[in-house]
Amino acid sequence: MSETPEVVQPVIATPPPPAIHDEAALLAELQRTRTPGVIARAHLTSVRAALFERHRAGAGGLEVVHAMTAAVDDLMRALFRYADEEHSQRYSRLNQRLAILARGGYGREELNPQSDIDLLYLHDYKPGPYTEIVTETILHALWDAGLTVGYSVRNVNECIKMAAEDLKEKTAILDARFLGGDEKLYAQLDKALISDVLNRNQQAFFKAKLEESRKRHKQYGESIYLLEPQLKEGEGGLRDLHTAMWLAKVKYKVHSLEELVQKAVITEPELNEVNAARDFLLRVRDSLHFLSGRHFDQLTFEYQEQIAPMLGFTDSDGNQASANLMRTYYQQASTILSFSEGLIARVTEDTTPARFLRRRSVRQIRPGVVIQGNVLGIGSNDFFRREPLNLITIFADCQNHGVELSGSAYQLVRDNLELIDDAMRHDPRTGMALMGILSGRQRVAETLEAMHRAGVLGALIPEFGNLYARVLHDLYHIYTVDRHSLAAVRELERLRAGDLKATNPLLTEVAREYTSLPIVFLALLLHDIGKGHGHDHHELGAQLTVAVCERMGLDAEEMDLVVFLVREHLKMSQVAQKGDVDNPATVEDFARDAGSIDRLKALYLLTFADMRAVAPKVYNNWRDMLLSELYMRSLKMLEHGGREAIDPARRLALVKAAVRAELTEAKAPDDAVSAFFDHMPDRYFLTVPEGDIKLHFDMMRAIEERPLVCRHRHFPELEFSEFMVVTRDLPGLFSKIAGALTANNLNILSARITTRDDGIALDVFRVSHLGEAGAIALDEDRWPRVERDLERLVTGEQDIAAVVAEAQKTRFGARKFVRRVATEVTVDNRSSEEFTVIDVFTQDRVGLLFTITHTLFELGMKIHLARISTNADQALDVFYISDREGNKVTDLERMRSIKAALMERLEGKPEPTTASATPAADGTHQGG
Repeated sequence: MSETPEVVQPVIATPPPPAIHDEAALLAELQRTRTPGVIARAHLTSVRAALFERHRAGAGGLEVVHAMTAAVDDLMRALFRYADEEHSQRYSRLNQRLAILARGGYGREELNPQSDIDLLYLHDYKPGPYTEIVTETILHALWDAGLTVGYSVRNVNECIKMAAEDLKEKTAILDARFLGGDEKLYAQLDKALISDVLNRNQQAFFKAKLEESRKRHKQYGESIYLLEPQLKEGEGGLRDLHTAMWLAKVKYKVHSLEELVQKAVITEPELNEVNAARDFLLRVRDSLHFLSGRHFDQLTFEYQEQIAPMLGFTDSDGNQASANLMRTYYQQASTILSFSEGLIARVTEDTTPARFLRRRSVRQIRPGVVIQGNVLGIGSNDFFRREPLNLITIFADCQNHGVELSGSAYQLVRDNLELIDDAMRHDPRTGMALMGILSGRQRVAETLEAMHRAGVLGALIPEFGNLYARVLHDLYHIYTVDRHSLAAVRELERLRAGDLKATNPLLTEVAREYTSLPIVFLALLLHDIGKGHGHDHHELGAQLTVAVCERMGLDAEEMDLVVFLVREHLKMSQVAQKGDVDNPATVEDFARDAGSIDRLKALYLLTFADMRAVAPKVYNNWRDMLLSELYMRSLKMLEHGGREAIDPARRLALVKAAVRAELTEAKAPDDAVSAFFDHMPDRYFLTVPEGDIKLHFDMMRAIEERPLVCRHRHFPELEFSEFMVVTRDLPGLFSKIAGALTANNLNILSARITTRDDGIALDVFRVSHLGEAGAIALDEDRWPRVERDLERLVTGEQDIAAVVAEAQKTRFGARKFVRRVATEVTVDNRSSEEFTVIDVFTQDRVGLLFTITHTLFELGMKIHLARISTNADQALDVFYISDREGNKVTDLERMRSIKAALMERLEGKPEPTTASATPAADGTHQGG
């Protein structure tokens, strides 16, 4: 069986519940004060306060929602009796009949503290004065009490007609519950529902509800394992259980889960398991409602940290209390989803083994395995005990035939997980069966996800099972670690299928040509198995991967590739986003580490899938350009046998000759051309695209007449704009340009600084089009403002610190809650031959780039290259610097002082650690 880590459960004693006003007491207060709204508000306020105390003392979720429902029932019945008396004092009754029904969550007796309520006023023929007065009296009181109320006023025939025509009405009335009034009228409706609604068009109702569920899952992230899940509407949320029960009510004419046990549709253990899961989700939802004071169902980071101690979770085994809360949530949400899917399958397919085999449209694909429609069933309960390998091959059958396990087959798999023991893991047939699934031409990710959900994948590979519902606190990931790995497999499979050909043509071509894709799938599955074991998860993961590969029976070459990919899965994104890839030495070092073209392709594909699986929009056109650029340069270097085969001196001569010819053809003055070549450093000609050099030349000629020359251009397909500045070099120029861009709400992606030996500076900044910044960057009216601000800064008319401070006051307003990100600074002389490299990992904020660059200016540093990366309020900024003379910073004491100054400026406190301290690998890339 899968060795799912034990989850810390809160254990708190429950004191006796406090007294809550009952119906009689409420009616007496209404009759005495004749202020229904005031009484209703006071009642609900006291009820919520009392229930909050019970909740904090450890009351279960079902206990609280039932108590809340009972309290609202008391209020509704008291209001009804009061309204009835009010009418009778003014008018004669005239035999008018009225029943009040609760619907939706209120009808299910599932009211959380801030839930909306849904009412049906059921009258006999047409609404008269009695119906109008009772309805208005109750509604106004509820509105005055602050409740959100949905309601309708109908007779029985109207209800039946609406339910037959409208899916939402049919669904809502399935949960109808009598509150007060004429009970015979309610009985009449209940009888008509069964004969005229529930027994008609069942298959159409099933189909519509399942399509509605599919769309809902898609809207809310299509996964249980989101880091900020939606408790009600998300996958594994309460709505999944509601959907299954709606279908069961139509099929079996039941009102509760307990009745399904009586009808032998589900078992007693299944009932107990799903009730426990439901109770937990309701308890978490109660917490959200109590803490937020409103109807709020998303379990955000902010509320996770507040709810965990409230429910008795503590820090343990290296996990924070909030992480332990979330692991329990994922387990219980998985139970809800599995139960709901199983019940839906029984309702829609009727696939219990005995009934399944009696159906005519069944085909047997191998002994004991049959397919009907789009589900696969198993013919006998001892199917897995006779051959445990079937626990894997049954999923291969589903993959090959494009079907899913029936509800009963899925449960049978779950019941036999203990058959997957160490002997089976070492059986050569096990490895072959798993590699067979990874080698499939379709549904690889879907099959792995089904195996994981059933517990088979974690049992076969305990190292992967250890990742189950593991939460790590890096905010740009939206999935748990296990779900992220499976999502990465899905992204690579989509690439191979051609789904991303329009946006990622190079990657698509590599994926379709690469012959060892199953090995890359395996590496993606394993790439994060070192997480949860401390730092350097890539190294620890590589060690664990060796054992997995040996058990699976991979040959030496296959094992070598898988271990390499797991160990190096961070490298390509780090080099692409942080490295100076215009420097041949950087590319040569990366290509040498890759070792071969085959490994380079595999790493390229794995890095893409890893980054794509982090969160929507993390892998954007900008990052695709960075990654593809590194891939193509490394591929060229490997094809030519290394940097020496490219001959930088020869390339420099060719570039200069081509540029000189272009400038001569454009009739540029010879003396200006000669000065340009004399003063520009050789590195400029080796790193700047040839097509840009003439533009830079023209800007430098214009500087003779002006203090500042600026140009901008847009690259929408790559999601950035470029801002070019030519001016005379001056101390702090980089920070002034960064400040001008920051003050205009432009987000900087990268910057390259070139300074001629006669003091003319060329700075090229790339700014993002992502999010709000896109509209700002593409706004042509914005750029003259940037130039005016920059000119005032360069000429000293305006103080840069004042400009940025003003931007910090006015920009955007309140920020969303995020977890605290500790600042880490690394000062490194190994990554570049020419420059000292500074990495800053910290909380993103307005003016961050200016703060860093201005600090470096004050320390006497020159910035030559900057690479900026931001995700989910975390920033990783990399700077290639030198001292004022253009030399590396080699003095250890000075390196320490740079680090300490940055830490003090960013955190408000000095940092005493050594200059060589390196930030955690998890925080330095956008992959898993």
